[in-house]
Parts: sequence; C-alpha cells; structure tokens
Amino acid sequence: MIWFTWRQFRTQTWITVGLLVALGVLLIITGRSIADAYAAANVAACSGDCTSAVDNFLYEARKGTNGIVYSLATAVMYVVPALIGIFWGAPMIARELETGTHRLAWNQSVTRTRWLAAKIVIVGAAAAATTGLLSWAVTSWANRIDAAAGNRITPEVYGARGIVPIGYALFAFALGVTLGMLARRTVPAMAATLAIYVGAVAAMPLWVRAHLAPATHVTPALDLSGFDQFSRAENGEMRITGGGGPSDAWVLSNQTITPSGQVFTGPANQQYCGPNNGPQACIDWVGTLGLREDITYQPANNFWQLQLTEGGISSPSPYCSPDSASGGPVDASPELPTTEPTTPRLRTASPGAHVPQSVGT
Repeated sequence: MIWFTWRQFRTQTWITVGLLVALGVLLIITGRSIADAYAAANVAACSGDCTSAVDNFLYEARKGTNGIVYSLATAVMYVVPALIGIFWGAPMIARELETGTHRLAWNQSVTRTRWLAAKIVIVGAAAAATTGLLSWAVTSWANRIDAAAGNRITPEVYGARGIVPIGYALFAFALGVTLGMLARRTVPAMAATLAIYVGAVAAMPLWVRAHLAPATHVTPALDLSGFDQFSRAENGEMRITGGGGPSDAWVLSNQTITPSGQVFTGPANQQYCGPNNGPQACIDWVGTLGLREDITYQPANNFWQLQLTEGGISSPSPYCSPDSASGGPVDASPELPTTEPTTPRLRTASPGAHVPQSVGT
C-alpha cells in the first residue's frame, strides 16, 4: 500500500517540493535584508526606551519587497491548508467512488480498512510535514518583525505562525476526506471543503479563540501619554480610546469610562477643547475628569507559549515592559498622574468639522 499510495501521490509531492524550494529561496534572499535592517537599527544593543530603534527597524523591514513578502507569507499560511483539504483530502475517496475504481481497489487482498488507513496516514503525514516545514520557515523569517511589532498573539499573525497552520492543515485534510466520502463526487466535495474551511478559520479568531482561556480585565487610569483614538465632534461629543494594555497582548475591548462606570462620550468643555485651543489644552482638561480605561485582553502567555519560533519556544516580546511581557496586570491605581502629562503624538482635529475627527497615533 505504501508503494501504491506513493505512485498515486507522487505528482502532488514533486509539485509541493518545487514550491517549497522556491519559497525557501525567496525567504533566504529577503531575510538577509531584514537582518541588515535589524543590525542598522541597533535593536539588539538597545536598552531603556527602544521605541525609536524599533520603529526604524519596522519601517525598513516592512517597506518594498520585504513588506510584500511578509504579507504574502502570512496569506500563504492560510491558503496552503485549504489547498491540502481541497486537492489532497476531498478527492481521496470521492474520486474512487465517482469513477467506480473502488470496486477493484476494495476487492484485493488488502482490506478496505488497511487501504483507507494507509492512505490517510501517508497523505496526512505529508500534509503535516509540508505545512510544518513551511510554517517553520515563515515563522523564523518573520520572527524579528513579529517580536518588534508586538502583535504575535493577534488573530491574523497567530494563525499563520508556529503550530497553528499544522492544525489547520490536518483539519482541512480530514474535512476533505469526510466530505468526499459523503458527497461521492469530487467537485462538490472540494467546494464544500473550501466553504467550511473558510468559515471555520474565520470563526475561530472571531468567536472561539478569545474564550479558550480566561481573559484579563483591568481598569487603570486613562493613559494620557498616548491615545489610539481622540476625537471631538461639533456637537461636543467625544470619543477617546487610550493606548493601555500590554504591548504584546491581544486586546479584546478597550473603552474609556467615567468614575461612575459609564462609557465616556463627552461633552467636550469648549473652554479647553474649543476651536481656539490646541490638543494639549483639551488633553489636560480630560486629565482632570478621573477617567479610566476598561480593558479586556488576552496576555501573550495565554496562547503564544505554545508556539514555536526560531529559537525554540517563544518568549514574549523583548520590547515590552516586565509586567506586559508576563501578562501581569496594568497599574490600576485610582490616582491620576501628578506630573504634567507628556504631549502624545497626535494629529490635531479640525474643530469645525461636522463629523468626529479622529486624532490618533
């Protein structure tokens, strides 16, 4: 059965090997420029506030060809499991049933159980090996960028790194085999495999993964040193979202609330936030309101410790603070800063606009 399965599967095998080699060469070539950008930004030797070094490295590493390869490699890690389910899993039994060759194949000295087991084990192992090798190459190549960006646990990146694509590939393969057996037609089985795989991969980060481990909930004082959103409308309504939470965490929700626990929507005090005032005057006024951030997030160590990176088991981002890296709580002290808040990197809103004007980092 091993020889027979190889004879049936050899064309797909050589095509896969060729594509892996081509992608490997591309990653090796572009990986050199990423290493040069990392060394030029002096990230490894940085101590203290490394924001400038990290920003410079990310800018250089994500521009031009490197940026295209980064996006392409991430997309490939979602596409490959789907292709395995469609072209390796769905036709395995459906083609035999559709063409009638099962009457010959299942009436030989090899039992149906052994026939099916040999095919599933061999092709399934090839699927896991292919996806695992590809994921190792992409994860190693993107390791410095992911660590610097601090976004490795976010849905898009997490599902395209480490062992997650292997799980997706085995799921797609098993799904294709099952649907092929039920549909008994190759093309309908392939279409159904694609539809269900896309639905499952979309549902996992949107509705399932966030609930696999208990999330952390904190209500620290509003961080006045930076905002994800700071806007005001002509009618005085305000929308403020602080930049709180660990930098290497998956933030599920972040709302600014008043001391009474209500979501803060203004109104803006025109004495400080009017057309004749700059953003800093409005920020200083906001700092007197006792606002807090209501943050729910998944710490990096809830999920990412299961992933593999270039150096083995991944550690949290080296660019986080100790509390952030460990997934520990953010300071929930009710006291506001007693010193003058530093000026955040903001874009000034247009006070005369008819819709809220975003002011963000």
